[in-house]
Amino acid sequence: MKKIILTYIFFLISSILVVYPSHSHEVDKDKIENIIKEFLIKNPDIIKSTLDNYKISLEIEQKQNAIKLLQDIKNPGIYQNKADITIYEFFDYNCGYCKSVVKTIMDLLSTDNKINFVFVEFPILSKQSYIAARAALASKKQDLYNKFHLSLMKIKGRVDEDIVFSTAKKIGLDINKLKIDMNNPDIEKQLMKNREIAKLIGLNGTPAFIIGDIIYPGALNLNKLKDIIKKYRES
Repeated sequence: MKKIILTYIFFLISSILVVYPSHSHEVDKDKIENIIKEFLIKNPDIIKSTLDNYKISLEIEQKQNAIKLLQDIKNPGIYQNKADITIYEFFDYNCGYCKSVVKTIMDLLSTDNKINFVFVEFPILSKQSYIAARAALASKKQDLYNKFHLSLMKIKGRVDEDIVFSTAKKIGLDINKLKIDMNNPDIEKQLMKNREIAKLIGLNGTPAFIIGDIIYPGALNLNKLKDIIKKYRES
């Protein structure tokens, strides 16, 4: 902000010196200050527009940096060898809308083998959601994350601690090992990083998708997803 204002002042001073090229040494400090004040009073819209544009460009830069940070986090997902696009989904195991798009996601991936789909654990709805997220990330140690994730997302109604462990047992997870791995500090660090990135890009709900450098909040249907991917590839 300060840099923008200083740029304006520099512009105004330069303009004054252009108007008085041969008498620039005669233009005293008071005259310069008065001219600047007069300009700012007469052109408030220009100042506001510039500051608004600065704010927008700052937000865009912040979002782009956040997306780059997200790429460095080893969030689990479905990765395909020929992928030319990566989709990130922020979700919560107790989010009904998140559950409603699971079939859409799987249908998409079954017909397009050039997509990497990354599951970004973002438990914001309850303590039970947080426990589910920790258990899901811990299941990576047993190479069963995707199966566990999809099993939890298919559960209708609330996912609580009992359901988390009963589901884990059904798909073949070693429960004792799972509980030990859930306490790994790396899991908390990963969830914290996901939360920090969500804050940077202004997310406060689920689901939300990042495709390319654009954020799409809310549930997306199959046709919408395909249209977004098509436009991304064409660009």
